[in-house]
Amino acid sequence: MRHLNHLLACTAALVLLTGCDTGPASGTGATVVNDQSTGSGSQAANADAALGSRESPLDLGTTIEMGDWTLAVVDITRDATDVVLQENEFNEPPADGRQFVLFSVEATYAGADSGTAWTDFSWAIVGNDGNTFGGGSMNDYCGVIPTPLDETGETFAGGNVKGNVCISAASDQLDGATIRVEETLSFEDTRAFYGLQ
Repeated sequence: MRHLNHLLACTAALVLLTGCDTGPASGTGATVVNDQSTGSGSQAANADAALGSRESPLDLGTTIEMGDWTLAVVDITRDATDVVLQENEFNEPPADGRQFVLFSVEATYAGADSGTAWTDFSWAIVGNDGNTFGGGSMNDYCGVIPTPLDETGETFAGGNVKGNVCISAASDQLDGATIRVEETLSFEDTRAFYGLQ
């Protein structure tokens, strides 16, 4: 029940915050700290072809700067349905035609004060048909998951967190799909995309 109340409060806040501005469709790209393919940091000049955009998604493990954080999606389980169902006896299977996608995030806070990773970022899966999953529909919810990012708590300068995010997405839209991450309370429309490998 605690998780459901927590989810409903977060969903309401995200709907209010994201309903006003959807940001650029392709992403602004990202300042890459550690590119898994080149090993060097870079900032793309052209947002249409920017590394970290939907058209040029980041590789798994690539570390980026976003707001006061550096972060990376480090592991993906494309079909984590069995894992999620085994985590809690009250978890329900995904809706027909969907599967649970679980991905691990590592983040380090570099700001002057403190931050909370699960509230500072919004996560979604953008399917190959352009549909977004993770935007607040109850069908997007996985239930209780192992090591959730939303239990990592407040983090101060230099602190590291690691946790999982889970989204229920349409199975037929996962080939070529991307994971979208964006700052929740930013007016800069900062968003980046990781390839759903």
